[in-house]
Amino acid sequence: MTTFFSRFSFGWGFTLATLSLAFLQSPAFASGLVKQGIDSTDYMITLANYDRGFYTPQVLHIKPSGGKPIEKPYSQLLHLRAEISEFSSRAWLGIDTTGGKKDTTWGKSQDLTEDALNVLQQTFDNIRANKGFVIVRICYDPWYNGRSNVTPEHKWVLRHVEQLAPVLSKNTDVIVALEMGMHGAYGEMHSDTSITYDRVAEATNLMLRSTPPELKILTRTGNYSAKVLGFDNWGVDFHIDGEKFAEIAKAKGDTMYRVGMFNDGYLGTQYDYGTWGADCKTSICREEGVAWLEKYGINTPYGGEALTTANGYQVINTPEFLAYEGFRTHTSYLNIQWNNNLINSWKKTLFKQKDFDYDPAHVDSLTGFKYINDHLGYRFVLRESWLSDTVGSDHMLHAKFRVQNVGFGNLTWMAPVKLAILEDLEGSDLDMCPDMDYVDLPDVDFRDVHSRTISVAGGDTVMTFDGNNEIEVSVKLGKLRYRNYQVYLKVGDIQFANDKPSGKGTCGQEQPAAYLGKFYFNENVQSIAPRIRRSSVQKTETPYVLRTRNHVIIRNGERSYKPNGSKQ
Repeated sequence: MTTFFSRFSFGWGFTLATLSLAFLQSPAFASGLVKQGIDSTDYMITLANYDRGFYTPQVLHIKPSGGKPIEKPYSQLLHLRAEISEFSSRAWLGIDTTGGKKDTTWGKSQDLTEDALNVLQQTFDNIRANKGFVIVRICYDPWYNGRSNVTPEHKWVLRHVEQLAPVLSKNTDVIVALEMGMHGAYGEMHSDTSITYDRVAEATNLMLRSTPPELKILTRTGNYSAKVLGFDNWGVDFHIDGEKFAEIAKAKGDTMYRVGMFNDGYLGTQYDYGTWGADCKTSICREEGVAWLEKYGINTPYGGEALTTANGYQVINTPEFLAYEGFRTHTSYLNIQWNNNLINSWKKTLFKQKDFDYDPAHVDSLTGFKYINDHLGYRFVLRESWLSDTVGSDHMLHAKFRVQNVGFGNLTWMAPVKLAILEDLEGSDLDMCPDMDYVDLPDVDFRDVHSRTISVAGGDTVMTFDGNNEIEVSVKLGKLRYRNYQVYLKVGDIQFANDKPSGKGTCGQEQPAAYLGKFYFNENVQSIAPRIRRSSVQKTETPYVLRTRNHVIIRNGERSYKPNGSKQ
């Protein structure tokens, strides 16, 4: 166990003197704690956590005079397609289609103006005011119409990166990720003869150096990301267990976990329409790329646009395939509009597997779309809570709770974690969310509440970790004026899946906070400190894979699961 010492003040008389925290992966609850009567059900509602999920695209045309910012974002998860075509002499804005009666108009390679940057900043401000999040892509394709050869001279791309970096750095609280466009049609790094791997890598590394580590930066393919990270011979060196990979990873440090990719050919073929290579000797193939995302993209957004299957190729764009690979790539966002035919097919197709509470046998009309929508990114379910039954004269409150992350991915940003201890009035309704006073728990990082781990060993696919994470908290409280108290957990403005469809349960959408339980204060007794189990005992109860007559079973304490999450 790791122990931290800090002091905090409660606005209503409590003092936090000592905080002990530990993330565990087994049900190692100690004596001296009482299991709380919480509702551990995943109510399968689509949660209002807009830093993940299906996004809506919206184009912003930026002019030297500034232009008009986006005032009303189309959705609370926006894909901002900002284009600066008027700052590229190679981008034609209008073309003569009348036989010479009007001129073709072009942009002009020049510095981004203050007015242009202000329009981008105002758009971010409006997204923030809408309580939304944004995935950003910036390029020179006029109105994102797919025009080729629009990228200006390389020196201007670098200059514009330098000018954009301060604005992006200022808005990391609402930016989910920067899809590093800047090159080619749609900013997807294709359809432009001026594009080279070296130029993309130079521009991306300049953006990395010019922005804080909170900004995650994604390129269009694994090959581009590999070049950014310093790989040249991809087919030989881009293997996460290889010596060259270990050497580069050591040199890059945390940057390895900051660089990812976006995929606008997702699931269209087994190669994702060229996103992954077919020749693994000269390019990054799917398994090598997925293994990289699985390890180094653990807190980095991944997503894009899922497509229909091209003729003659393997069909993998199914909810059931995502229910496997989505956990490995930590898929967190997709376009709600494209491909619309595929999205509509997901809405019409029933989900055929069982995944913990998502059980087709118990849920009418559980569609593949709903399963994917609810599992993009993280999804936290409070499964178990243990608290001190009585806080005594030493004012020590001990708590252990188990949170299962059933989503494809993990939290990608540092959410503030807070604890609220409230007077429990006789006969109060715990489904009603009271006004809360909070205390910060800065050493609890919910980015470490990881989703399940799926491993591939030969021809076998097994789940080696089922997403159950345990957290221990010990706090010394100051003045306690009442007998009975309620305890709540708040993680940013994140909703837990325990919320009931009515918006109640944890604490609803306005102040989402998970109810941990109650304790009783008696100043005439001393609190019972929990007995800490030895790590060797904890290890024996960690989820592990067991084979029984060639069937894979996941053991986790007293529970057993099949790889799809169904109980044995």
